[in-house]
Amino acid sequence: MKGLEAFAREAFPPARKVSLQSLTTWRIGGDAMCLDIGSAQAASDAIGRLDAEGIDWFVLGRGSNILAADGGYAGMLLAPGAGLAGVAWSLEDGMHRALAGCAARLPSLAGSACTRGAGGLLFAAGIPGSVGGAVCMNAGAYGSSISEVLSDVEAVGPGGSVSRLSAGDCRFGYRSSAFQGGGCLVTSARFRLPPGEAQALRREAADILRRRRSSFPLDLPSAGSVFRRAEGFDPPGMLIEKAGLKGTRVGGARVSEVHANFFVNDGGATSSDMASLIRIVRDGVERRFGVRLEEEIVYLGFDGGGTDDKAHR
Repeated sequence: MKGLEAFAREAFPPARKVSLQSLTTWRIGGDAMCLDIGSAQAASDAIGRLDAEGIDWFVLGRGSNILAADGGYAGMLLAPGAGLAGVAWSLEDGMHRALAGCAARLPSLAGSACTRGAGGLLFAAGIPGSVGGAVCMNAGAYGSSISEVLSDVEAVGPGGSVSRLSAGDCRFGYRSSAFQGGGCLVTSARFRLPPGEAQALRREAADILRRRRSSFPLDLPSAGSVFRRAEGFDPPGMLIEKAGLKGTRVGGARVSEVHANFFVNDGGATSSDMASLIRIVRDGVERRFGVRLEEEIVYLGFDGGGTDDKAHR
């Protein structure tokens, strides 16, 4: 970290040391160097310099699906800021178009869409995270996902190259995309949304928010759903509950009694606590049902990887 800190302060004077504990929704993690990114050009310049120097980097949005190591992260965090948080709306051929910066908050985008009478984003009501993170994870809920209303994205790739990719080029799958392998920073996304009746959309969004508040543990730090749904099986939360693992605890990490696919920081949880709990639950479900659940979360700063000792970005 000392070597990186000295380089960062020389090459990127605005870079600062941050606590990942304060930047992730699990409230877990050590220190890292962080550089705020305010434009696609700034992203291109930073990534070009970091790649040239052989320095690892990681894009951190709102930290809603990240398990950060207590030892911190030895590379450079790139944090999209206010300059990449804008949303521009237009109407074209009867469809609502939105150009959203990667740092725009997903719930705010969904709320604005409802107010304008633009459909297609109701599922995103109340989902924490940024537009960039939602694109990378192909975020979704209630049978819908962000890829269904996405036209194209702008991304900065290796060496600082800037490109615009159609939705088809993004290789979207269930909670997955071409961006999950690392090496790219999504800077903006364009959406094509069908018209709807604003009042009805607002009522539906309010109903979704009520359901989320009653169904998910929102009073304690969590990272949202831990496991992806396996094709042909019940939802992960149901499998975890049927395996008798609801309420399982390791240190300060606990499987929520409200929703078993949410693991909460019950106070002072370490990254080792949470990683161990994930492993215990995953192995318990596999023993009981013969299916090996895959995590939705991303591991940051773990030597050798996460629960499977493989690299995660």
